[in-house]
Amino acid sequence: MTLKKTLGWTCVAVLAAVLVASASAQPAGGPERGKAEMKAGTGSITVDYGRPSLKGRDMLSQLQDGTFWRMGMNQATVVTTPVDLNFGTTKIAKGAYSLWLKKAGGAFQLVFNSQTGQWGTQHDPSKDVASVDMKAAPLSSPVETFTIDLAPAANGGSLDLSWGATKLGAPFQIAK
Repeated sequence: MTLKKTLGWTCVAVLAAVLVASASAQPAGGPERGKAEMKAGTGSITVDYGRPSLKGRDMLSQLQDGTFWRMGMNQATVVTTPVDLNFGTTKIAKGAYSLWLKKAGGAFQLVFNSQTGQWGTQHDPSKDVASVDMKAAPLSSPVETFTIDLAPAANGGSLDLSWGATKLGAPFQIAK
């Protein structure tokens, strides 16, 4: 084989390898990202989050009292809302917030933080905007992969977390 043919075949092989690698590359955020969405006003409330699996662990019970969890994996979980929301008497202005779960005694709180775009382990408490209580309920069958749902309800909805044998929920109303 001539040098020219060898270089030609080498270029073809390299190009094929690059195309195969590009086709199998994970999209930004990877397949372990999840998205919950619910129509609200003229837009949608969305939650972008990582989806870790339990792999035999009971992660919610391992959360230490007073500590924060990123509610997912990798990048911080982010809620974006085009409308103001009322979680009971707590008002959340339209915008984007990172979400955190805080264990307080035997209860859990959903924490809204004004900082977004950070890695999920970088919680800055000085940027916490509000905290709302979450109601715990047992699930009829365990959920292996962490899931966030936005469940519509009359004049609002509920932000629900399901993992293991536990469902945590925080109902909200769309502010008028």
